[in-house]
Amino acid sequence: MRLGSVFVLSALLAGGAFCIRLATAQETASPCALETAVPVEIAAVSQELDLTTMDGRGLALAGVEFPSGAAASETVRRFLAERVGAGRLVFLAAVATAPDRWGRIPSGVFVEGRGSEAPLVSLAEELIAAGLARFRPDPAAFACRNGLLAAEAQARGRKLGLWASGEYHIVDAGRPEALFGQKGMVLAEGVVGAIGEAGGSLYLNFGPRRWTDFAVVIWKRNLETFARAGTPPRLLTGRRVRVRGLIDTVSGPRMELVSPAQIELVDEPLGEPRRP
Repeated sequence: MRLGSVFVLSALLAGGAFCIRLATAQETASPCALETAVPVEIAAVSQELDLTTMDGRGLALAGVEFPSGAAASETVRRFLAERVGAGRLVFLAAVATAPDRWGRIPSGVFVEGRGSEAPLVSLAEELIAAGLARFRPDPAAFACRNGLLAAEAQARGRKLGLWASGEYHIVDAGRPEALFGQKGMVLAEGVVGAIGEAGGSLYLNFGPRRWTDFAVVIWKRNLETFARAGTPPRLLTGRRVRVRGLIDTVSGPRMELVSPAQIELVDEPLGEPRRP
């Protein structure tokens, strides 16, 4: 363990600067809530870019989507090895007590800041701000969305890392032809032209042509979740929004939203997110 890490840990525990409780995080914990974070020592960074703790737990960074490709993955792995490599102390805010289907615990990880930064900073925000990853709209990471999106906007504006490549960009939702052939998670932005309903679904339509123009699909049973989070779908007509998710082109370009973390109101600053 590095000496600097010991000093940071001692200061936090003695002074209670972040009111960290040395107890297991509850399932309701936010991955950006320092008050629930606990110190852990990292044993290794895997080839899949997951972290393994000294006590054998596998950790996945909540709200982070790593780029594909061997070269990009190796760049991220080197970054992680430098920041949270073997023997490094980090602070962990687990978002669930049970692992996911790959055996990993979705988590928020905090590391020592560099230079004039805060004593502890979010590893996820560091990765995204450096252009090494994008925000992934995990429902569990919704409370951290503002910080992660701000970091992504910074990297995108400066064309850092993956944003320097034409592979990663925001697609114009008003140009449906640009959405066909898209692979993986897609970011699309445009003005909602009209709201439609069919069966148990609500549609945010970005054009007048039903089977050709882009539309976002939200199950009606999920509408209250979006409303509580500050993005009531029925009130989005005429609003510029950005959505992220997988594109289905079977019945025209469609994207299903299941979490409020998948949608941003682009025509106004982000406020403090409300838990869905």
